[in-house]
Amino acid sequence: MKKILLIPTTLILTIILSACTGTNAKFPHVAGLLDKPLPADTAPAHVLEAMERAERYHQYEIMSDTANDISVEAIGEADTTSTEGYGIVVVKGATSTVFPHIPNSRQPLARYCRETGDLWLTCSAMAGTGVAVERLYQIRFNNSDSAYIANAIDPYALQQQLCQRLGYSIDGEKMTLYDRSRELTTATNTVTDMGGFDDEHPLWIGEQMQYDLSGNRPCLLVTPGVKYTTGLVLTYDDMPTLSAPIGIDNGGKPCIGEITEVVRPFEGSYLDEDNSEPNLFITYQRNDGRYDVAIGIFRLTSLDDGIATMGDNGLSFTATDAAGNPIGGLITLQGDTATVTFTRSTWPLLENGATFRYTRQ
Repeated sequence: MKKILLIPTTLILTIILSACTGTNAKFPHVAGLLDKPLPADTAPAHVLEAMERAERYHQYEIMSDTANDISVEAIGEADTTSTEGYGIVVVKGATSTVFPHIPNSRQPLARYCRETGDLWLTCSAMAGTGVAVERLYQIRFNNSDSAYIANAIDPYALQQQLCQRLGYSIDGEKMTLYDRSRELTTATNTVTDMGGFDDEHPLWIGEQMQYDLSGNRPCLLVTPGVKYTTGLVLTYDDMPTLSAPIGIDNGGKPCIGEITEVVRPFEGSYLDEDNSEPNLFITYQRNDGRYDVAIGIFRLTSLDDGIATMGDNGLSFTATDAAGNPIGGLITLQGDTATVTFTRSTWPLLENGATFRYTRQ
């Protein structure tokens, strides 16, 4: 699935190469698009005033961990004055802590690790078309169950570490990515109307930096952008997403662990066989490692609330049928063809063993 990034106008005007010089001439290091630390999150004055005047907040849930009695919610409105875009509420037991300056737009994620006592929270750190840059918060609790920010990790600091680690080599239209001298993966230029790779600074990072919170430790997700010989457009066609676990050293500074390629072959949109319309959607959830699945069956039904987990044989999913009863099955993948097989159905129109095929869009 092709991903195109158009650099926001404000960023084009201020792009400066970060200090990303490497030590291995054989594998030149990547360049950074973020030219300085991002400013701390700060809510506008009118938003803070609205929160102070409010007698109650209208909130929507980001995370609910009933086992540990912890929830995270976002402030949507304060009374009648909109405060959408800022405000996170962390609740442990009967104690609520409001963080008015933390942004809540663009679907923040949260996950609590009982083993370490850390509540990890991600939120958008940069706005712009095609930009996906998040700030990671490490939140902890004191003896009275009040929450406090133990660490707010600036994407710029992680970019600088990646600049020292990630390298590349180019052979024609093929680019090989390295973690220092260890080969990670390869990518090929398929954008024929944009010429070849830019020989001076072809590989950039900084505008696709998010987090996977599905494990006990958060993992940084970064997709490099490629600069071609024509124009200032960075494209993500066929570029891999890389992952690295994030740790906090004794000085409270974040550090990046081993870098690996993210492989999620099932994720994407698929066209059905009957009328070549998009009718199968599989989306990875970065907060719990499961997949959201929506299945449309031409002239028969649609299942919009599917949840799937990865197993040895494929994606095992459960959903709700048209009669309101549980239904489930298995999604397998061969090349670009996904096959949905129903194995747990009580609905007469979908018998056990019924299969439907979809082709990746």
